[in-house]
Parts: sequence; C-alpha cells; structure tokens
Amino acid sequence: MVKYFHEEEGADIVTSLIENTDHDVWISELALIEFVSAMYKKYRARELSERDVELALEGFTETCAGIFVEPMGQAVSQEAIILLNKYGSTHFLRTLDALQLASFTLIAESDSIFVSADINLCAVAASAGYSVINPASNH
Repeated sequence: MVKYFHEEEGADIVTSLIENTDHDVWISELALIEFVSAMYKKYRARELSERDVELALEGFTETCAGIFVEPMGQAVSQEAIILLNKYGSTHFLRTLDALQLASFTLIAESDSIFVSADINLCAVAASAGYSVINPASNH
C-alpha cells in the first residue's frame, strides 16, 4: 500500500492493481498499522514532509474505505504459526510477514494473487503455491 501513496519502484504496478475495478483488493488489518509506521519512517528519514505524511494518511483512510480488510484474530495467528512451522526452517519468514501471509491464506481463492515488494515473503507465498506479484521486481 505504501507504493500507492509514495512514488517509488513498483508504484505504477500497485496503482494499476488497486485502481482496476475488475477485481477485489484485500489487505490485512496489520497493513493498516504498517502503513502508518512506514509513513513516519519516511518522515524521520526526511523522504516525506509533515504535510506529505498528513496527505498520505488522509488518502489512505479514503482508499481503505473501498478495500476489503481481513481482521486480525485467532485464526490469523494460528495460520501464521502453521506457516512458520512449515516454512520457518527453510525461508526467512518473519513474524509480521507470517501474519500478512496468513491473512492472505485465509481469504485466498484459486485466482487470488499475493502482492508484496518483499522478496523473502514472495518466495514463501510462491512456495505455498500462490501466484505472486512483486511490484519492485516487475514479476
């Protein structure tokens, strides 16, 4: 979601996916928190001004009104543990990444595509059998 509000590598791909009305866009509830954190990280790094952060947060709130959000809960936590037990010994799967992928796993349909700019997370999703788009690497 950060790429939708901040011009960086892969932003065009993310924008195209979010604005395509032919399919539903889902994010995990965790993504809501991670977005706010990422905006303030960019602010601290002087990549964004205070006004840029305000605008991004306002835009994010408006955009999320049209996006489906998978809530965090016990099912997501349990699925994350399953993923960590299955892939943790062979892949670099971090806690928050496991929660993101667990959210996707619980709502994924046969034609669902997992989108992330995290190479390691994309590798785990692909190993789990999901179609993956990494907007930062154009695949």
